[in-house]
Amino acid sequence: MKKPEIKQALIAVLLGLTLTAAVVAAQDKPEQAAAKSDAAPQPQQVRSGREYLGPTADSIRPYRMSGRDPFKKTVKPKGPRAKAQARLLGFPTLEVRRAEFRQKIAQARAHDAAEPDPVMQYLVSELEVTGVFQDERGYGAFVRAQPSGTMFFIRRGARCFNGEVVSIGGDASDPGSAKVVFREVSYTEINGKQSPQEQIVTKSPADKK
Repeated sequence: MKKPEIKQALIAVLLGLTLTAAVVAAQDKPEQAAAKSDAAPQPQQVRSGREYLGPTADSIRPYRMSGRDPFKKTVKPKGPRAKAQARLLGFPTLEVRRAEFRQKIAQARAHDAAEPDPVMQYLVSELEVTGVFQDERGYGAFVRAQPSGTMFFIRRGARCFNGEVVSIGGDASDPGSAKVVFREVSYTEINGKQSPQEQIVTKSPADKK
């Protein structure tokens, strides 16, 4: 065989081998693509709530304690302000009360009305019972105003600056049973508001001994 023929034969053999390899590779590619398709996760299944398997490892952060028990109830301590919310209010001085009493007398005279009882200038705590008497109108009592030393006689219903006489009683055969019962009013300020408080005070001539 001549050299040109040998050369053409070799070229033909090489072409045949190349075509054979190309056909085999083309047959293997669909199978490999199908295997890869089966092994790859489905994007739609990952997004679905039913198929969600939890957070990824890189998104999880380690737990750090905050130093506070979440199940322990925190109780705020009461400060000194809570204790000082209520305070007892005082009353005007005797000079101020007398000035108010003189104004009421002037108003009563201007309207031709009865003048107020002088006892209303004084507090219940300033009145001292010196005796109890009884007449056709019932029981009465003699009291002395401690700030001024002035003597007054009072009956049931008489009003003083911060209260009134509730009752006067006693036994004629027992001087020690004489007593005068007052209703006394005091005022307490709670959160900026005045709140009245009442109490019953009983006085008798024996108290001054």
